[in-house]
Amino acid sequence: MRFNTPLRYPGGKGKLTEFLGLVFVQNDLLGGHYVEPYAGGAGIALNLLMHSYVSHIHLNDLNHAVYTFWRSLLDSPEELCKRIHDTDVTIDEWQKQKIIFKTPEKHSAIDLAFATFFLNRTNHSGILLGGVIGGKNKMAIGNLMLDLTKKI
Repeated sequence: MRFNTPLRYPGGKGKLTEFLGLVFVQNDLLGGHYVEPYAGGAGIALNLLMHSYVSHIHLNDLNHAVYTFWRSLLDSPEELCKRIHDTDVTIDEWQKQKIIFKTPEKHSAIDLAFATFFLNRTNHSGILLGGVIGGKNKMAIGNLMLDLTKKI
């Protein structure tokens, strides 16, 4: 089963989707709600929704930046997609987004949401406080950003 999430969380819970899908089927819970209090990449929730095991998902996360990403995806999807589409993946941009991420009180919710996405997609293993893939001295990060304008 494909894992449908814009955020990278290696070893995430998405791998449990098939098992939870069976739980929904065997307990006559199809079409209900699924709550993910520590959403992270929300792999299970999104997969359950996309495969019609549930009709609604509720996401939350203790990490304010991750919560802000999911909230902005609902509240401002066009703006978030535009930033993803229009932003070049460079070391300079990575440094800019790292500053926004570290000083959320000085930036808007959409700025923090994008910084969270950018760092998740360009940092080693998706670790938000981690280092850039390949190290800061390598200019070729690679285009790891998802083209969400086609997926959202």
